[in-house]
Amino acid sequence: MKISIIIAICLNLLTTSVAVFGPSAKAAHVVSSKQKDLFVFKMNKSWQGARVELIAPDGGVIFHQRLMKQEMAFNFCDMNRGTYKITVTKNHHTEKFLYIKK
Repeated sequence: MKISIIIAICLNLLTTSVAVFGPSAKAAHVVSSKQKDLFVFKMNKSWQGARVELIAPDGGVIFHQRLMKQEMAFNFCDMNRGTYKITVTKNHHTEKFLYIKK
């Protein structure tokens, strides 16, 4: 009887530690858009307040802003062709996206 209780407690501690200390879910993902030239991404709630930058193909910063909501969209319809970089930075952690305008 005592052994089964000890085994149950050990299993409970093991599953709890895996849930707490295991690999976290991905911080960001791209949301599909039905509109052409629209790039939408969504961050985890913990990333609110992060710095978002849109970087042109030549390396210049086109846009920068704080992430106020979990989701953000960029409209590339008036932009020139090229590969644009979107970086989201918070507490020395960075998530990067690439958007290729054709």
